[in-house]
Amino acid sequence: MKRVSIILMVVLFCSLQGHAQFWISFGWNEPHCQNCLWMEQAIRMTNRQAAEYHKIIHRYGEKIEREARRHYRYWDQSAQKIYKLRMERDRKLQRILSPSQFRLYVRFVRETPTRIHDWRGWYNNPHYPNYRPSSSCHRYEDHYWHCRWEYTNNRWFDRFDDGKWYPGKYDRPGHDNGQWRPNKYDRP
Repeated sequence: MKRVSIILMVVLFCSLQGHAQFWISFGWNEPHCQNCLWMEQAIRMTNRQAAEYHKIIHRYGEKIEREARRHYRYWDQSAQKIYKLRMERDRKLQRILSPSQFRLYVRFVRETPTRIHDWRGWYNNPHYPNYRPSSSCHRYEDHYWHCRWEYTNNRWFDRFDDGKWYPGKYDRPGHDNGQWRPNKYDRP
């Protein structure tokens, strides 16, 4: 009887640990993940484009996930690194996609970020439920998800008005119960 209860406890703890790891985990080693396949078909990529797209999305997705899992005391640095990784990923995708394909990519990604193995509100880390991210975390996140990409003179430019940005300007993914609460550094 003791063995059965010990085995049940081990199984219970293992299942809880697996559930905790589900927070931001994607199948990085899958050769044909469903999210990438969906995007490749929706954007109508060629085989060469699809192979490059898959490589780029997975390479940068792993780097972003690594930064998002860092301890909260490094989140300001992580926010900047995640922003730079996202922009670098998009610049590489701009080289392989046509302008119309890239516009579709941006539209689909903003609807559902998990389509590119990314997520909004990476700072909603369940390991630090009482920590509130600073304004710089929110600014970098808003800068990426709410910038406008414009194609002029055969180049892409990202447009975001930093001068008119303020904390809480855009809806944010919820923290804990779905409500975002400003921290002590944010203006009301």
